[in-house]
Amino acid sequence: MDNHQFRAGVKAALPIVLGYIPVGMAFGVLARQAGLTPIEVGLMSFFVYAGASQFLAIEMILKGMAWVPIVIATFFINLRHLLMSSTLSLYFNRNRIRTLGLLSGELTDESFAVAMSNTSKIENRPAYLFGLQITSHVAWVMGSVAGALFGGLIDHQSYGIPFALPALFICLLLLQIKKIHHLLIMVIAGVSSLFFKWALPGNWYIVLTALLASGIGMFLNSKVQSSKLKSPLTPPSPLGGERKVASTRNRGEGSRGTESMRKQ
Repeated sequence: MDNHQFRAGVKAALPIVLGYIPVGMAFGVLARQAGLTPIEVGLMSFFVYAGASQFLAIEMILKGMAWVPIVIATFFINLRHLLMSSTLSLYFNRNRIRTLGLLSGELTDESFAVAMSNTSKIENRPAYLFGLQITSHVAWVMGSVAGALFGGLIDHQSYGIPFALPALFICLLLLQIKKIHHLLIMVIAGVSSLFFKWALPGNWYIVLTALLASGIGMFLNSKVQSSKLKSPLTPPSPLGGERKVASTRNRGEGSRGTESMRKQ
């Protein structure tokens, strides 16, 4: 493993760590209210490692539901990881399947967003991505255990801890806005999510907004790429033109000199 790339990935995980620790503490507090011990909280964060699914599971445990619907619900929530991991696999075509499996198992929404913000850093560099992911994972486990142990001493509602995860996503979103059409897609996604939330019951607005925004993003990106391909070639510089004329002139003079020598 490349230690330099691994350390670079650890540094890149700092924004995620700052968000994961308070959100993990909030999860630890709720998990303790559901009857889980600090050890069980830590094991759940280590093996499951899926924030939204863990919060949903705790809510279902509080309602006294059996483990089968909890597993099914978390499975469908995490299906988005199939799309994210398949996207990342395109940048690791020189690596083994077991390496891809490890990186896919450590993948989260936040680490995916940071990785895709600059794909030049991750292309065939698994050490960088693993450093990013494992640092985030450790922060999530530490935050969860800290919340389970000491969460009763903190009024997490008063300190705005539940808003830590949305704030983290806002920061990661801003890091990915590099062109005007990125901003346009962000606005479309925000407006459409509010509309679908108002028009449809449940959480269908998340799926529909993701499909709509990604489809528009692919369309706009293809338009941008095609416009670059159709752009006219850069005309030759005057200096280059002068050099070509001079070389042609020299070749002409050389051929005339050779012809005169033959006549002599």
